[in-house]
Amino acid sequence: MEKSQLRQVIIDQQESFRKVEELVYRDIDLERYLRGNEIVIISGIRRCGKSSLLKLIAGQLEGVKFYVDFDDIRLSDFEVKNFQDLQDLVIEFYREELDKSGTGQVYYFFDEIQNVPLWERWLNNLYKEGKKVFATGSNSQLLSSEISTFLTGRNKVLKLFPFSFRELLRLKGIEITGEKIESGMLTSSRKAEIFSYFLEYFEKGGFPLVLISGDLELSRGYFEDILNKDVLVRYNIKEVRALKDLVLFLLSNVGRAYSYPTLRKITGIKSLSTIKNYLDYFQNVFLLYQLPRFDYSLKKQKVSSSKIYTIDNSFLKTVAFNFSENKGQRLENLVFVELLRREKELYYHSEKKECDFVLREGMRIKEAIQVSVDLNSPETRKREIEGLIEAMTTYKLDSGLILTFEEDDILDAGGKKIILKPVWKWLLE
Repeated sequence: MEKSQLRQVIIDQQESFRKVEELVYRDIDLERYLRGNEIVIISGIRRCGKSSLLKLIAGQLEGVKFYVDFDDIRLSDFEVKNFQDLQDLVIEFYREELDKSGTGQVYYFFDEIQNVPLWERWLNNLYKEGKKVFATGSNSQLLSSEISTFLTGRNKVLKLFPFSFRELLRLKGIEITGEKIESGMLTSSRKAEIFSYFLEYFEKGGFPLVLISGDLELSRGYFEDILNKDVLVRYNIKEVRALKDLVLFLLSNVGRAYSYPTLRKITGIKSLSTIKNYLDYFQNVFLLYQLPRFDYSLKKQKVSSSKIYTIDNSFLKTVAFNFSENKGQRLENLVFVELLRREKELYYHSEKKECDFVLREGMRIKEAIQVSVDLNSPETRKREIEGLIEAMTTYKLDSGLILTFEEDDILDAGGKKIILKPVWKWLLE
């Protein structure tokens, strides 16, 4: 790429990065990532707010801030030799500032760093020069492999998700604590307002621009970008139709367990290794996740069927088939993503009965959670409670949790405590 072309792109991008915007503060301890000279890698699905987080970070730093968005199509011809050009441009653009400060302090901000060759070596060089670097990426496998090879011990990884429910409320101008909710200090009108926003979150998910604009259809475009740019092109997929059929099937059946042989039969993809690779690709780009069945035997666990979930509920409305009224699976997906956000080690329980989520800490299962829209029908109530009790008994738990839309109660089941809690309250804990 010619330096003159690169220069113009960087001028445009610097101007855009400096624009003052009203940004929603994320529930992240930013101070942890500002301290020290480690490279900070922010990973997450496209459009979850990584670029905005870079701006939030930049706003807390004093010094020269140099920004490059490698997802800009004008940088598609960027080569290794252009790294030096970027260094030259820093000096050209900010010589006066650097001379005034006398410290030479430059903060580097790079969007979608995985798009450029040998990025990890360049970041390593900047680190050795004492520069502080913040970089985003949308592919966990690529980032982790390069980090483990070249940047071990020199980086901090921040996993970013679409907005949480608390962050959506912050967007709407509402700050609220779990303590205030539990103390019963909310007025009826405030509860109704929060619940209405929960319904919006349930339907539209957490992609920032979808919530800001109110345009749910944006998520369909995100899905197409992720599939085309991050999967089909990056992994050089030949069987395009088969891969698309698989991802659409899985999105239309979140919360259900499937083995590789079952998926082979359903999709017609002949190779089990191909199916495994496709599922890995979907997880690498943060689109779909596999939830394993818990077993104390690792061998049995590996051959058991896994459940599939997606990173954002919006995809279940705009991409999946026949999903408009399946509230149970959408609610379960919402809870899965929140547990993922809370960095829990997750499994599902399945023996004679089933429990949606069991949470492991160390060698023990510490929590069991069921998710149901409501417990109004006797069949549903019996199924959810019996599945939870089986999990509680199996893992020697004294209490368990059932998350529903609105029920708020505590049940005694043979000496075991079952807590019924509205999902919106749990999301704000």
